[in-house]
Amino acid sequence: MENRFGSFLSQKRKEKNLTQKELSKMLFVSESTVSKWEKDVAHPDITLLPKLSEILGVSEHELITASVDNKAREEKNQAKKWRAFSLSWSLFFYIGYGVALTSCFICNLAINKTLSWFWIVISALFLAFTFTNLPKFIKKYKLILIPLSQYLALVLLLGVCCIYTGGNWFWIASLSILFGLTIIFAPIFTAKYEVFSKIKKYNDFISVAVDFLMLNILLIVINSYTLTNRYANGWWYFKIALPIVLCVYLALNIIMSVRFLKTNGFLKTSIVLLLSNVFLYLPPLFLKVKNLEIQREIDDVNIFKANLSSWKADVALANNIHLIICLTLLFLALVFLTVGLICHCRRSK
Repeated sequence: MENRFGSFLSQKRKEKNLTQKELSKMLFVSESTVSKWEKDVAHPDITLLPKLSEILGVSEHELITASVDNKAREEKNQAKKWRAFSLSWSLFFYIGYGVALTSCFICNLAINKTLSWFWIVISALFLAFTFTNLPKFIKKYKLILIPLSQYLALVLLLGVCCIYTGGNWFWIASLSILFGLTIIFAPIFTAKYEVFSKIKKYNDFISVAVDFLMLNILLIVINSYTLTNRYANGWWYFKIALPIVLCVYLALNIIMSVRFLKTNGFLKTSIVLLLSNVFLYLPPLFLKVKNLEIQREIDDVNIFKANLSSWKADVALANNIHLIICLTLLFLALVFLTVGLICHCRRSK
């Protein structure tokens, strides 16, 4: 301990309006012992530090260093304020949920003589709970458990609403949300967790494959749903959806494979832009389907039918815009190709 320990002890004792005798009684030591501490003739035993710091209202670290740690105190105060705010926040929602449940329970019984839409209220509040209060209780694997709990709560709400309305749209709604979550979280999980460490290099391919699988499951469910109502048009999934989705999936994989080429970034960007042009505007020229309406719409999207002097008709407007996008991508591809070749030649020299 430094020589200024004595004066620090004396200052803090006086701030607490304590005499040496009163302090000595609290610590079960003699008054002369406290006097020696303040004169730096002796120092307190280490076993007395916790009690001494508690009496003086300082931390053990401050007592040992004989100085006030303002930064630590500020952090402690901030932590205390945050805990108070967090507790108030939780209590606010708990009270709100309690009031909402009680009032809805009474109203539902009073009006309908039975519990009907009350179950929708419960499931909706449970979903809200997963956003407001549940994250406090989850200490580990938050990135997995919080979105999962929120999704399950939302599925519960959809199920209750589906039963209440007598609908059959539950699986379409649930899988659509799951598909959206997959797009967002699949690349995050494979990049973050060590269990995927050996395949992180192929994170983009794996994420696209998972998205492709989920999208096809969703399309099959939607096609099954349409077969049961008046909009039925056979298994359009195999005739139309699967070929289109498969072409997009293969195109994405080819474009992503460009990053493995051993060349500079400018040339890679040029290749990606050129491939994007090819996959965006060539397939409609060769895609043929049995449905005449769909085929007519596909045939209408043709950059070779663009007419920049006419912007009135919807089809002409769409083709003109597509042509401009195509030419822009082509121009950018040529710019990056030129810069890439220059950089390549300089590096070769």
